[in-house]
Amino acid sequence: MIAFNFNIFFPCEPSLQDNDYNPVLETVRVLPAGEDIRQSQLEFSSGWQDMSGRKARYRAKNEFSLSTGTGCLWALDIEDVVMLYWSIDSHVLQYHPKAQFTPERLRFWVCHTVLPLKFALEKRYEMLHVGAVEVAGRPIFFAAESFGGKSTLTDYFIQQGHALYSDDSLAIFQREGVFFAVASYPFHRPYREPEVLGYAVDNIAQQPKPLYAGYVLEKAAANAMITIDQLQGVEKFKAFHFSGFIDLNFFKAQHFLLRSALAQAIPVYKVTLPWELARLPEMYHKIVKHITNSS
Repeated sequence: MIAFNFNIFFPCEPSLQDNDYNPVLETVRVLPAGEDIRQSQLEFSSGWQDMSGRKARYRAKNEFSLSTGTGCLWALDIEDVVMLYWSIDSHVLQYHPKAQFTPERLRFWVCHTVLPLKFALEKRYEMLHVGAVEVAGRPIFFAAESFGGKSTLTDYFIQQGHALYSDDSLAIFQREGVFFAVASYPFHRPYREPEVLGYAVDNIAQQPKPLYAGYVLEKAAANAMITIDQLQGVEKFKAFHFSGFIDLNFFKAQHFLLRSALAQAIPVYKVTLPWELARLPEMYHKIVKHITNSS
């Protein structure tokens, strides 16, 4: 699988193998944990919290690691499923299975949670909790509150032939003042089932491209008029601030600075979203026309 511009291999889980491989990209391997990885090495942990239908907690080798994001050994402990370990800047993830482990759950937790966290800790990418697709060769994102319609709208764009950039974790990096979008994993789950990556998407974006615009979805009555209005100032900043993917204290200052820069560089629009599936085609054409006219 190619995800986040890396080759991701699960060599000990045959059911997860595929033929995708890009020799230009770096490779992350997901392997069973050896004797050198022991839970006793993980001295500190966060509290248990609800995460994708499970109780989960972050663990680290020492208190300094957990409070600053630095240090060599990290883990995500998913109750009853798996413990996942990684070292900063290592291209190996290791895991200890638990009673309810399955290869599919392993893939979900690696792709959905651990890889975004790992790359954010390494400061390789900033992560936004948004859906994202390509329109007219340009990446755009959809932001909304939970169950606010971004997955449904992202799915509709995919069904119309647009390349997927993100199901819900869009990777961003900055180069010479330009923010680039990186495609996440090639799956989409429009109904947000816990521990399920969703259906495989063949048409996933192949290379990072400059992020073009964002659309913040606002629920409206089924018969409401669809409007698109550009956000400015504080409201624009909020669109990025509340789209954070990882909520750990040591990220707050970094996130604030980067989201402020994003708000200055990327146009963002508020879109009224009539709560009626039959109006999705109308919404789709309105957004595509808006992008075409603004280019």
